[in-house]
Amino acid sequence: MEQQVDGSISDIIRGRFYLMKRSGFTLIELLIVVAIIGILAAIAVPNFLNAQTRAKVARQYADMKGTVTGIESLKVDKGVMLVDFWDDDTTWGIERMEKIFANVGNVGEANRRMVHVLAPLTTPVAYLSKVPTDPFAAKINPNETSGHSERFGVWGNDTYLYVDWDLMSSSGGYGGINSAANAAIANQWHGNMRRGDYVLFGFGPAAAQFYSSSSMGVRSWIPYNASNGLLSMGDIMMKNGTVFQ
Repeated sequence: MEQQVDGSISDIIRGRFYLMKRSGFTLIELLIVVAIIGILAAIAVPNFLNAQTRAKVARQYADMKGTVTGIESLKVDKGVMLVDFWDDDTTWGIERMEKIFANVGNVGEANRRMVHVLAPLTTPVAYLSKVPTDPFAAKINPNETSGHSERFGVWGNDTYLYVDWDLMSSSGGYGGINSAANAAIANQWHGNMRRGDYVLFGFGPAAAQFYSSSSMGVRSWIPYNASNGLLSMGDIMMKNGTVFQ
């Protein structure tokens, strides 16, 4: 009887030891697990990146809507429009920056960038808490020091481009568009600009693929539309608060 008990105990011990030896993964099992993880990552990562892109586009629309509210409030309070790149060398443009905007954003024509155009919306009356940053703007290139321009990757140009046909201007149109031909197409597609009209341009999700820091005309007449592809070419455009698509 004792021998049977001893035999049973030894069998149990041997069985447990055998199970312990078999409890780890084999190489094939590990490779299968790694392959499954890779497949799941291949599905999840693009979805995550697409969701991130959509969130940035939504932020652009929100930023631009907030900027439009500030522009309209400024027009009501001051009876004037902002001074864009194409007006800051005029007598009345300089006078407006000096007398009405208290020199906010007036750094001299040679050094003005987009952030300076929108600066009067932040002070002395805070229509905006700060000049918004375009989430699709390129990282600032410290070696790019171009002055009066909208060059890609230059400090001060990582916000939204403002273009208007000022009430004081004798001529106007889709300034900031990279050629007269494209401006003509913009007029055809979106209607001629009238005095008092203004447009905000934001970089599209694919901007970095099409523009370089050496390019002056970093905005085009092509409006971004996600239905053409989430990463399709085009700029986020808003005329008088209405989105171009």
